[in-house]
Amino acid sequence: MDMVNSLVRKIRRLAGRALIRRVRYANKIRYFQVQQEGGMPLDNVEHVEPFGFTSHPLPNAEAVVLAFNGNGSNSVAIMAGDQRYRLVIDEGEAAIYNHHGDKVHLKKDRTISVEAATKVELVTPHTHMTGKLTVAETIEVQGHITSQDKITAASVVQGASFVNAAGSGSMGEDGTMQVKEVVANGISLTGHVHSNGNNGSNTGGPQ
Repeated sequence: MDMVNSLVRKIRRLAGRALIRRVRYANKIRYFQVQQEGGMPLDNVEHVEPFGFTSHPLPNAEAVVLAFNGNGSNSVAIMAGDQRYRLVIDEGEAAIYNHHGDKVHLKKDRTISVEAATKVELVTPHTHMTGKLTVAETIEVQGHITSQDKITAASVVQGASFVNAAGSGSMGEDGTMQVKEVVANGISLTGHVHSNGNNGSNTGGPQ
């Protein structure tokens, strides 16, 4: 009977829920101090994660602790989560988030919502977009702007001072707009003509 009771206790200790009390690192390995219900705190419990994803839980988050051979000193923690900050999402959706409320939300309508309280930073030599880009506020560019098609402005293009201008080209280092053609208020810069006074004829195009 004692052997059976000992076996039952070991089985119960194989896996259980625990509160995370403290987190520390040794090189790139993350260790938890955890507290299981009715048990003593366990130190140096390695946090095992899936490849390509990492998270640093806050104190009082939960984890599943696996004790190999029922031995608490040979335990690992998996599936760390925190109900205090968990998102409520719809069926089939997925998200990553932090305790501040910043998140990347893959929605059921096939959109991806990114919410960041300060900024979204892309560190890459090349960002390629295949569709339309809509920006509600100001775009600040520290380098050149190159367009293979028209650039349309409803107001003023600063530096070139074209009103209601539509053109194609690039912004020069001196702040001027280098373009092949500009249309301002429906008048072509390269193709317009002027009246030649009282003789009833017009001038040629600009030269």
